[in-house]
Amino acid sequence: MTEKFFELINKYDSIVVARHKNPDLDAYGSQFGLYYALKERYKEKNIYIVGDTNNLNYFGDFDEVSIETRNKSLVIILDTVAKQMLREVDYRYYKELVLVDHHRNDPDIDHDLYIRDINASSTAEMVAHMLLEKNMTISLESAKALYMGIIGDTGRFRFNSTTARTFYVTSKLMEAGINLQEIHDLIYLETFEDKKIKSIFFESVELTDKNVAYRKNTEDFIKQYHLDTHFVSRALVGQMAGIKEIPIWANFTYDSEEDNIKCELRSRDYEVLKVAKKYGGGGHLRACGCSVNTWEETDMILKDLDLLLEEENNGTR
Repeated sequence: MTEKFFELINKYDSIVVARHKNPDLDAYGSQFGLYYALKERYKEKNIYIVGDTNNLNYFGDFDEVSIETRNKSLVIILDTVAKQMLREVDYRYYKELVLVDHHRNDPDIDHDLYIRDINASSTAEMVAHMLLEKNMTISLESAKALYMGIIGDTGRFRFNSTTARTFYVTSKLMEAGINLQEIHDLIYLETFEDKKIKSIFFESVELTDKNVAYRKNTEDFIKQYHLDTHFVSRALVGQMAGIKEIPIWANFTYDSEEDNIKCELRSRDYEVLKVAKKYGGGGHLRACGCSVNTWEETDMILKDLDLLLEEENNGTR
């Protein structure tokens, strides 16, 4: 797959590097890591980086690329294979299209090449591994971005998705001279206000009959504390993690821009992905998400999570 990927890259003078909407660290990191590496290796090519931005953008600015340019370009989409996760312009206009992802979803996008590795900790790890396979120079900028993507999706190497290859790839990125303390301070240092919000959030976490922890973050809550939807949805879900009595936790957040509710599902031991997929979502076995339109549907998700626990604990696990 790596050889075919670089055959396509060598074939085109114009390359567009894209990823999913509302990006997390892995989406950003894999995108910028690949972008910087390609810019360094192929100075004669026109290489563009596209997408939306949010409060996790520690990386850089994006290009505006015309449809005319896209239609003659190789488009590389990272960290998703689902239309609902993408801006329409990023999967509709291309000469040839490559998907690179580590999630378990099946693609609903027409493509010319699909590089998938569900055993990779992150798409950033996949990108770094392919660059190393081709003996490409990984610049400091590229290594920093890829490292940030890896620690984002591995929870700083705490999750079971972390493998020996993850550490091998990371060791090679460190050889580029990245400053770990600087990176970790950039991402994980919090303000006093952020800590207060996390306390307010946790105080109103509720439990189902089966000890599924959950919180419903309404538009009023987000407006009252002037919060970013992505921060509430993706950053605060972790406040329910690491509690002995809680096997599954769910965070439901109203998104005013898309007028729907973002659902983040997490577990230490149970495959919550099957519930996310029931509602049109996807992701990893124990860390995934979906979007629904009503709060009543979030109640249905909670019932399904309770049922999952009941079935698993009655010996069908």
